[in-house]
Amino acid sequence: MKLVLANNQTERFRNFHSSLQSDDRLYDYSGYNDLLFIFDHTAEHPASFLNLATGKFAHEYEGVYINGYLNTPDVAFATATVLESNRVPFANTELKKVPSLSKLSAHAKLAGQKIPAPKTYGGFKNALLKAFEQGKIDLSFPLILKRVDADRGIDNLKLKSLEEITEALRDKDDTTVWIAQQFIDNEGFYLVSFYFNEPKFGIFRTLEKRPDGNEKMAHMYKPKGGVNATLLYPDDIQPTVLDTSKAAVDIMQREFASVDSIYDKNSDTAYVLEVNYNPQLVTIETFKEVRQEAFLDAIRRLGSNKE
Repeated sequence: MKLVLANNQTERFRNFHSSLQSDDRLYDYSGYNDLLFIFDHTAEHPASFLNLATGKFAHEYEGVYINGYLNTPDVAFATATVLESNRVPFANTELKKVPSLSKLSAHAKLAGQKIPAPKTYGGFKNALLKAFEQGKIDLSFPLILKRVDADRGIDNLKLKSLEEITEALRDKDDTTVWIAQQFIDNEGFYLVSFYFNEPKFGIFRTLEKRPDGNEKMAHMYKPKGGVNATLLYPDDIQPTVLDTSKAAVDIMQREFASVDSIYDKNSDTAYVLEVNYNPQLVTIETFKEVRQEAFLDAIRRLGSNKE
């Protein structure tokens, strides 16, 4: 069975594709909002998707035509990345060269190379809600819900029930894309900054109780002044955190990047949360001089080998 993905899911288009196949159904005609992405580095298929309209997984298709992706570029890129990981042929192959534009396609790339990350589900708002309601999402509460194109903690919530998820998404636009991730108990998180694929410094933030008592933001705390932050240099960073962060940067092909991760000492695993391409020189005050010096040194090196 083949799959044709398209943005236009009106009755007219569905009827056309149904009649086009006559009695011999050659392909599923589905929309991007039918896809539930699944990323689990321990699974047989670490990067996958489930077509909620048909019940088929990515690896069950013989081939996929990714159509009309100008309006949904990052979801299309995530789709292509999943298919390539599962060795499923697809058109058009120009999507192999598209940069990651959000957390969705970034996790698709990382999962495809088995980089550890919290188990993650993603998709359009209504796809995620439908998957939760149908019991297709195998995550225990609490979990973390994130809008894939947001940063600085915006639309990044720790939620304890399906009711809280429904409430959080109720008024969000149908075109928004989200990921739900398994919450991993931790004492804090690391940020490791790379320039030209070399780690220059790291920051560890301890997980402290928030003064505002906001339980939905309890998994993160970045107070001004960095009272919960410790500056680290490469030799001070936990080796697994350093190695996993570098592998993530290499896969994303970002010469300037910083990696957020959580370290589980019991399993000696660093779980990548995000690979940022922004050095955050303006919005983050913590250890600003160190950040600036690393950035300026990299800019001096940029183009220095040009012939």
